[in-house]
Amino acid sequence: MSNHPLAFMRLPTDLLMALDSRTFHFWFQPVHYLVRMLHILSMGGFFGMELLFALAVVQQMDRDALVRLSRFMLRPLHISYAKAMITGFALFFYDPVHIGARAYITPKLLALVLSGLLEWYGHKALYWPIMKGRDEKVSLWCKVFCFSACLVWVAVIVFSCLNSEGVPKVFLRHYF
Repeated sequence: MSNHPLAFMRLPTDLLMALDSRTFHFWFQPVHYLVRMLHILSMGGFFGMELLFALAVVQQMDRDALVRLSRFMLRPLHISYAKAMITGFALFFYDPVHIGARAYITPKLLALVLSGLLEWYGHKALYWPIMKGRDEKVSLWCKVFCFSACLVWVAVIVFSCLNSEGVPKVFLRHYF
């Protein structure tokens, strides 16, 4: 049994072994690092645009400028989100036993589901009305919602960073 504080949240090994496919692994292996780079770039692009939109809403940007910004960002935002999700699934299925056995994969997946729900609701309730220019003034709950959605995406990124490698081994040797 692991002494990690999130060990109770780990995905079952039997499930991870059932998801593992050596055929996909060997097929995907030559392009693994290219897909990983595309995943990081598309995720960074999506998060950057999401953060830019949230900052524009929170700072009470001029309504016409906010409408133009949201219309400009719509297609690249959706494309980068789709690329990040597709490449993320492909990277997970490349080696689900190895990736799923790490401690922070379940909190990352939970944060991804929560952020997906926030994005779905946010686009219906905030993004489309702003893009169509319906609202004269952005309400306080819109600002809080945009800020909280960005915090959940930050949590996804933090869990991804914590999940990517093991704890570094520190060798305490002094050479002086």
